Amino acid sequence: MLQRLDKALIRPVTGIPIIICIMIGVFLFVGRFVAQTVVDFTQSYLFGELYYNFIMSYATTFFDLDSFLGCLLFGEYGLLTMIPIYLFGLLLPLVFSFYFVMTLLQDSGIFHRISVLADKVFRAIGLSGGAIVPIVLGFGCVTAALISVGTLKSKREQLIASVLLCFSFPCSAQLTIVLAISSFLEIKYILLYFFTILTIFLLSGFILNFLIPGKSSKYIPRLPALVMPSITNVFNKTIRESKDFIIDATPSFIIGGALMAILHYTNSFVKIYKLFSPLTSGLLKLPDQATDLFLLSIIKKDVAAASLYSIVSQNIMTDFQITIALIVMTLFVPCFASAMVLFKDRGPLVAIIIYIACFLVGFTTGGLINIIFS
Repeated sequence: MLQRLDKALIRPVTGIPIIICIMIGVFLFVGRFVAQTVVDFTQSYLFGELYYNFIMSYATTFFDLDSFLGCLLFGEYGLLTMIPIYLFGLLLPLVFSFYFVMTLLQDSGIFHRISVLADKVFRAIGLSGGAIVPIVLGFGCVTAALISVGTLKSKREQLIASVLLCFSFPCSAQLTIVLAISSFLEIKYILLYFFTILTIFLLSGFILNFLIPGKSSKYIPRLPALVMPSITNVFNKTIRESKDFIIDATPSFIIGGALMAILHYTNSFVKIYKLFSPLTSGLLKLPDQATDLFLLSIIKKDVAAASLYSIVSQNIMTDFQITIALIVMTLFVPCFASAMVLFKDRGPLVAIIIYIACFLVGFTTGGLINIIFS
């Protein structure tokens, strides 16, 4: 059985359909089941409700929540509220599921065969076949996909993949909202959305491949025998990798959370709100409520996506305005969790450059589409 599967995977005619099915399975497991069902339980209920209520019961007794220390520790972006919820409620399930899938694919020998077949396709945008998993995971959860970028061989490919994931990948929450909103929109606006995102993805890949020195690494792996992996080994490796990631990520999250708490305590978000307003109402021709969408996207894109659905339900935006909002939200800066992964893995300078580039690309693209099609 394994020998027949091995031969089928190596041949493009049979291997590509099999690999597509495997990638769909990876997407459904990590991007849908874990990123939505499991994370909904761990983040919303286990940490967002049980842990949060427990920690706040003590916080209200011993701390003044309106003080700077109260805001820093227990506020909306608190080190003892938001950080544990994000690290353990959101990231840990994603990290664990990703390493579990990766270990299964690697130990079985399937991953090597997937990468070989995908290699030629990705070379045009500066990547190698090893980028197939991050690309697929990007449609489920960009944070999980950014975590997986570390498996790519060269720093060049890691950088290109990180930029592409931040630029043009709607997470599962956004995809869900797009599908839900499609019932409100004409088909031409749905096609405009997907055509724009695909164009930005390909154009960004071509430009990065041209500008960044070097070439895609030659992905000619030594194909190990196709085997049934040991579940014990898979779990041991998964636990070890997940533990290492959480230990490495914690300092970055603490710094990021403290910065957000300071901005919140000093009412700096009000100034940011005023800064955004000319862009949303002027350049994009969107109502004032759209400013909230982009501010929410900085923290968590699924919250912003849900907020957009609420706005759409109120019939205060035209179909064209909804499409513009969807495009800019997708191309806009990565959410807080993804940004922290970027800072940890790519370094502060690269992360800041990517962050600014996403901001510029998002609003520039939205503005151009508004000018061309309005």
